[in-house]
Amino acid sequence: MELEELIQSIDIVEFLSQFVELEEKGDEWWGLSCFKEEKTPSFSVRKDPPVFYDYSSGIGGNVYTFIRHYYKCQKNEAIEILKKYAGFDGELLAPRQKMAATMTCKRFKQPKASRKESASTILPNDYMERYEKRDDKLAVWEQEGISRSSLDKFQVYYDSFSDRLVYPIRNIEGKIVNIGGRTLDPLWKEKKQRKYTYFHSWGTMDTIYGLVENMEHILKSREVILFEGCKSVLLADTWGIHNAGAILTSHLNPNQMKILARLGCRVVFALDKDVRIREDHNIGKLKQYVNVEYLWDREDLLDEKDAPVDKGLEVFKKLYDQRLRYR
Repeated sequence: MELEELIQSIDIVEFLSQFVELEEKGDEWWGLSCFKEEKTPSFSVRKDPPVFYDYSSGIGGNVYTFIRHYYKCQKNEAIEILKKYAGFDGELLAPRQKMAATMTCKRFKQPKASRKESASTILPNDYMERYEKRDDKLAVWEQEGISRSSLDKFQVYYDSFSDRLVYPIRNIEGKIVNIGGRTLDPLWKEKKQRKYTYFHSWGTMDTIYGLVENMEHILKSREVILFEGCKSVLLADTWGIHNAGAILTSHLNPNQMKILARLGCRVVFALDKDVRIREDHNIGKLKQYVNVEYLWDREDLLDEKDAPVDKGLEVFKKLYDQRLRYR
């Protein structure tokens, strides 16, 4: 048996249920992170493909990946844990496709710099065609201030199966790597659903939402304004602010930092009020390469969990005009 076969033989939901209390919601199972303290479940598990992703820590992968992170162990120890759980006491074989000649050639091949590849799936260009353009459903976001032209620009559709507004998330090459979804169920809290979710697992998140759609304006203005969530980008676009993007979480990861460094534009962080931008290690590194500024609500114009766009255009303009330089 090969390692991949051993991994695939294990029911990922049953295995992870030993460490996380999981609740089934549609085709996903959700629970509280076992890597970070949290009150809202952000630990997601899928059976097809058999993967997990912990949104609070950014850790994701298969059961083998989980064991390596949870036990903080090396490869051989993780394999032994897998074998014991599966009741397998034989030897694991090298992948059959790696013939002796290939392995010999690899010994004499010039070494390459190691690079962690993203495991994100590249979806077909026409992927959004499976969803609907329902005026009555899109009206929910129109009533919240987003224009129909912005909804069309960012390809917001409706998924009747999950009762969510859905939108594509593209990588820097413009390929769709995930689908974001916002529930329209008014009882989502009572049902313990996530208001916002992703339809596919993330590998290494190496994209910034809206960057491709707004690239022309970003390059022209030599500035990119970064929010946490996709909806903030759509609202800003409705207001005529076309140089915005979203990092899809509350912290900047190393891959996003490299994208922004290569872009070479001024970066203005407009994250939610409760985020301490100056404590973000990767934002601190980014200022070595480009000018970094950030919004600071010195007059308490926002509520504790608000995004800078939540109180309207005038408040956002005031916050933007009072932004600080990160030195």
